[in-house]
Amino acid sequence: MRYLYQIAGLRVLCEIPYPLTIHKESEAFLFPLPDEQMLPEIDLTFRFCPVESLPAQRAAPYSVSCREYVEMEDAWYVYHCATPHAAPYACVVWPLDGSQVVTCWYLPGKEHYLNFSRNIGDLLGLETLLWHWNGLLLHASFIRWNGQGILFSAPSGTGKSTQADLWVRYKGAEILNGDRAALRRCGRQWTAYGLPYAGSSGIYRNECAPVAALVVLRQAADNRIRPLSAVEAVCHLYPEITIHRWDRRFTEQALHLLTQLLADVPVYLLECRPDREAVEMLGAVLETMSAKGEHPRDENTGGTTDY
Repeated sequence: MRYLYQIAGLRVLCEIPYPLTIHKESEAFLFPLPDEQMLPEIDLTFRFCPVESLPAQRAAPYSVSCREYVEMEDAWYVYHCATPHAAPYACVVWPLDGSQVVTCWYLPGKEHYLNFSRNIGDLLGLETLLWHWNGLLLHASFIRWNGQGILFSAPSGTGKSTQADLWVRYKGAEILNGDRAALRRCGRQWTAYGLPYAGSSGIYRNECAPVAALVVLRQAADNRIRPLSAVEAVCHLYPEITIHRWDRRFTEQALHLLTQLLADVPVYLLECRPDREAVEMLGAVLETMSAKGEHPRDENTGGTTDY
C-alpha cells in the first residue's frame, strides 16, 4: 500500500505491505494513495520490507529510549525496540550518500508495532528527516497571529502552553501546535510548521506560518521583556532542539542552522506572569519592530531595551 506523508513542507511516499490505522493526530498529515493515482513530486521514499533477520548490531550502539543508533560506513542503522535494550523488531537505514530512499527492515509478525500512523514519524525520525532538508525540530508552542508565527520555547513546565492560550484569549491567535514545531529556511525567511506531535495540548495542525519571533519564557513576579544576544539565545534554545548529540555532523549542522535562525529572526526573553499584561507587552514589542522593520538584537551589548 502507498501513503503520502506530508510533513514540514516535505512529501514522503510510504510504501508498506499492510494498511495503516490512521489516528486523529495524523489525519491531516497522512493520506492513502490509490494504486492508480499519479504520484506528486516526492522528496523521500520510505520503504517497508519484511526480512527473516535484521542486520547484526555492532557493539556499544548509541541508545535513546527505545532506539539504538549504529553508524556504518554507508548509513546510519536505527534499531527499534519495544522496550529499552530489548531485541529489536525493526531497523531503519538512513543512507549517508544522499539517497532519497530510506528502508525499514522489520521482522514478520511484528506488524503490530508498525501499523499505527504515529509510528511513521517515530520510525522515520522527524529530527533526522528535517536535518536532511536543512531544518530544525524545536520544543515550542507555536501560534499564528496576524499571519505570522510566534514560538514560545522553554523547558517543560515553564508555561509555554499557558502563554499560547493567553494569546488565543486576548489576541485571537491560533495555536498550530502546543509542543513542537519544525523550522525550515528559504532564503532569509524561516517558516514554522505544525507537526503530528503536540504533547498534552492535542493540537496538531498541518499548517505553517513565517516566523516573526522566537520567545524564550521564564516565570517571574513581574513582566519584563528584552531582546537576547546571539550567545544568550543559543544558550537558551540549543537545549530545546532535538538533535543527535553523538553525531558530529548532525550537531555541527544543527548549530549552524540555529546560528542562521538567530541572525534572521528576533529572539526575546519574556520574564512574565500568566496574565494579559504579558501578552500586551510582547504584542506591543512585535508591532513596534514590524512597523520599524528593525532587528531588535544589539550584538554588542545584548542588554535590556526599553520600548
